[in-house]
Formats: sequence, structure tokens, C-alpha cells
Amino acid sequence: MRCGDIIGGDNINAIGFIGAGKCGMSLAYYFRSKGVNVIGFSSRSNNTEDFELYSREKLINNSDIIFITTNDDNIQTIWNKIKDMNLKEKIICHCSGSVSSEIFKGADSENVCSVHPMLAFNSKHTSLNAISNAFFTVEGGGKAVDTVSEILSLCGNRFKIITPENKAKYHAAACFASNFVVSVCYKATELLQECGFSKSESESALSTLMKCNMDNILKVGCEKAITGPAARGDMATVEKHIEVLDERTRELYKELTNVIFDMKNGGIE
Repeated sequence: MRCGDIIGGDNINAIGFIGAGKCGMSLAYYFRSKGVNVIGFSSRSNNTEDFELYSREKLINNSDIIFITTNDDNIQTIWNKIKDMNLKEKIICHCSGSVSSEIFKGADSENVCSVHPMLAFNSKHTSLNAISNAFFTVEGGGKAVDTVSEILSLCGNRFKIITPENKAKYHAAACFASNFVVSVCYKATELLQECGFSKSESESALSTLMKCNMDNILKVGCEKAITGPAARGDMATVEKHIEVLDERTRELYKELTNVIFDMKNGGIE
């Protein structure tokens, strides 16, 4: 059974998107692939590909659920422009990881929510398989949360309902697992380049190590996946590393080493 076989009754008929960027377009393709009735977009861009382009007012009039998929800074602007339109009984969502549903000031609190896929959207055609495997969080009013949770359940996605108070910390966690992993790997390639590697040689040399580490984390958990001198308590090697690093990199190394000690037995100064 597909989503559209069930999401076709009086309560959930059509989803419209405001903002045709990477997240909005990818989610639209994904929901449509699951049988959800995606009617189209309202967007400053005329390139909405396989979807109809509407004015904001017409999109809202023809939608039961409106996803605001602009960047975070524009969510408030869009809300201020649509909040006096015909929103009665309509569900309003945004897809920011850090902003809560409380941004929808003046709305019926039951009908608003935030929906965040824990996934990096690198194009308007993010893999449907990747989105299918993505974990979502949902936060907001009861009716909106129930409606979106039903859609995610029928699409087969895992999700968790969180509170507005936890949005910022939740999003920080996602940054640690995504953005900061990239930045740490980038720092590793820089250090290898200082040893005479080219950029491509650095990335190639580290690729198997990074993949194996991620596989181990997913297989046995962070604590059991720890390797290296800090995990072994080899402080002489740790000190050698610290001696050859510049001041900024040294402080980063110390902080990350402390995290390893925290996992092992309580941390160091």
C-alpha cells in the first residue's frame, strides 16, 4: 500500500512547498514517489522542473499542508507574508533543524510544526533511497505532529517527536555528526599536505581509514570503535603530536583527545 492510497481522505489531500531549493525539491520528489499528492511550488525560481509553479496565495488555497523549505533566515519573512491568508485548518511546517515551530507567531498552535530530515541535501535530486533511510524529527502542535507523523510512517521513515526546547541542542548534535566530521577530515588532509602529500593523495590515503571508522561506529558504537594513542593511554605519543602542531590545531587536538578520555574514564586537563 502506498501513502497516496491512504492520504487521500478529507484530512490530508495535497502538499504544497514554498521554496524550491535542494531540500524542498528533493522532498517533493520523494513524497511523490511514495504516492503523496504534491501539487507544486511557490518560489522565486521559475525552475520547479516537474512541478507546477503557483503564486503563494493559490498554492495555499489548493494545499492542505504547506511546507516552507526556504533557508532558515527566510522562514520568518515567509510566515509574515502568508499568515493573514486563508490558513484555516491547514497544516504549516518548516524544515529547519534549529528553529522551532514557535516561529509561527499568531498561528493556531495545533496546526504548526517543524519537520527536519537528518540528511545532507547536496542537490535538488537527492537520492530517494537516501531520503527513505533518513531519520526525521518532528516538533510542534498535536494536530500537525500527528499529521506529519502519519505521512512519515506511511512512507516508511523512522522519526522521533522532540520538544521546542531541544531543537537547538538536537541540531548541534547533527552538526557534530555532519559538518564537524567534514572539518576534522579536512584538517587531516591539511596535515598530510604539510608532510608532502598532494590534496588528492591526502584524500585517497585517508579514505579507507575514514570508511572503516564509520563502519565500526555504526556496527559497535562510539565507545568500542575508539582506536589510537589516546584510547590506549599512550601519552608519550599524544605529547609528540601536540609538539608538532600549530597553536590553533593543538587546541583542537587537545579538545578532541579529551572527548576520547571522557568516553574512556573521565577526561584530562
